[in-house]
Amino acid sequence: MITKSPTERTPATTAQVALSGVHKRFGELEVLKGIDIEVGAGEVVVLIGASGSGKSTLLRIMCDLERADRGEVWVNGVPLHDRKRAPEIFGHVGMVFQQFNLFPHHTALGNVTLALRKVRKTGRKEADERGREALARVGLAEKAAAYPAQLSGGQQQRVAIARALAMDPAIMFFDEPTSALDPELVGEVTGVMRSLADEGMTMVVVTHEMRFARDTADRVVFMDGGVVLEQGTPERVFGSPTEARTQQFLQRVLDT
Repeated sequence: MITKSPTERTPATTAQVALSGVHKRFGELEVLKGIDIEVGAGEVVVLIGASGSGKSTLLRIMCDLERADRGEVWVNGVPLHDRKRAPEIFGHVGMVFQQFNLFPHHTALGNVTLALRKVRKTGRKEADERGREALARVGLAEKAAAYPAQLSGGQQQRVAIARALAMDPAIMFFDEPTSALDPELVGEVTGVMRSLADEGMTMVVVTHEMRFARDTADRVVFMDGGVVLEQGTPERVFGSPTEARTQQFLQRVLDT
């Protein structure tokens, strides 16, 4: 009888993201200690926890910016633990970082269309059409010709979201997308993210914006010390957390 090797197994789930037994270490520091988590199609999962709890590392593993030391990682049906197949997700997942990472010498439209033209080899006319559509989705249709220096921080982050959307991703990953913004600009970015959630976009979000997590998430995952300590609906996690550490964390962040 022929058996499949570990990298040839298919996931026992239809989830768009599935991690099983994921470990990650940086030198002597064990950052992730056996993570098991799934994200269903159209689900919005928000990762919360103190700095250093492993949230951003977990997110970076999901989008293949970091490699797990052990465990299996499936994203959109692709086994990232199979390094030969991992590149199949390139261009099919969107990532939005804390920093906007826009090219200052390109307009908003130029920033949005650059990957389309260079990676997807899309013609300029089609790329511009898709880029304008993406900018319209984030409420910046009128800023297509503006350069990053002419935009507010919130507008620059919305351009970064449009850049990811223009690639027509199956999943969007957000790593603290509002942490570099002035408080008064946070709402315009989280508003765009809520609209994407309403459209049914599969999303995994690392954030310290508890209001966004409470109002938008389908599931909140609390991480502490490299493990998933507690998870559930926003109503349950925020309303009646069962773990003392979750209670302590929420008391601190919600009182500030």
